[in-house]
Amino acid sequence: MSKKLKAIATSLMVGIFFVLANLASYTTFTWLKEKYDFSWPTVLEQATIAAGGITIMVLIGFILSRFFFRHERAYFKIFGAVLEEIGRGNFQISEQLRPLQRMDDGNIRDTVLQVEKMAEQLGEMETLRQDFIANVSHEIQSPLTSISGFTKLLQDNNLSAEKRTHYLEIIQAETSRLSKISENLLKLTALEKNDYKLNPTEFRLDYQIRDMILTAEPQWQSKQLDVIVDLTPTKFYGDESLLYQVWQNLFHNAIKFTPENGVIHVILTEKQDRSIEITIQDSGIGISQEDQLRIFERFYKADLSRQAKIGGSGLGLSIVKRIADLHDIGISIDSNKGGGTKITLKLSN
Repeated sequence: MSKKLKAIATSLMVGIFFVLANLASYTTFTWLKEKYDFSWPTVLEQATIAAGGITIMVLIGFILSRFFFRHERAYFKIFGAVLEEIGRGNFQISEQLRPLQRMDDGNIRDTVLQVEKMAEQLGEMETLRQDFIANVSHEIQSPLTSISGFTKLLQDNNLSAEKRTHYLEIIQAETSRLSKISENLLKLTALEKNDYKLNPTEFRLDYQIRDMILTAEPQWQSKQLDVIVDLTPTKFYGDESLLYQVWQNLFHNAIKFTPENGVIHVILTEKQDRSIEITIQDSGIGISQEDQLRIFERFYKADLSRQAKIGGSGLGLSIVKRIADLHDIGISIDSNKGGGTKITLKLSN
């Protein structure tokens, strides 16, 4: 039934109800007048009958509402208790909502489903928040423990100059690691804000990638890696500084996880439809299918035994993913354990 028809039907019902209430009031007044033999002015009689009709309507409406809306009262009582539980941080409210799910009112059931979904999402967010805090604490605690331990060792006056230098180098490395974690956390927090504004300009993408590779030359030369580059001259409109971090993170990961004398391919091509494809492929240790589903999560580290030796905070790929999302860049991974990794990025120009 349309809203207009419902409004007409409601108006007719109210009108009929009003007529019946006034008829009941008139009948009652006439009976009392005949029984007690009194006479009032016509205007006063009409006013009394009208007031009686209104009173009857209010009384009957109150009684009917008490009967027909008892479910709604129970609903608001239970719903209020559920909201209090959610306010206290308890998101396991399915049992408390169960009585409402059995109610006949479809609107109530829909609301219950929405509240359950909201509580579930809030619970997931709380779990993510707790995991995030635990991960940050773990990542920060590890270098702090190392710094504290080696600082105590340096207090030994009989320590040789060679060991002292070695311990100081470790402390410096751990301090740099702490600084990098803090920097990445601040960067990721800024990028995840809904009001983050890009600073797009047109620039030569091939120049940027070539500069990034040359800047990282000491790292890949020290491992005697063969870096094969094929860059098509390409212009792109985007945030130049953010995109530089994407290529830098992915290329440094390729260096990090490729054994000595390995090979890294960096390819940039522009398709006929003006879309751009960037491929970074290495002959490294590869990524398992299971890890591929999670590598863009904050602090997630594939193959913890190797990561402990290689280092890293597990934030680099999260930053890559966020910057890619801001630029509508698609990322695909083709990798197998021990078979190298190929990461392909697709950009729309």
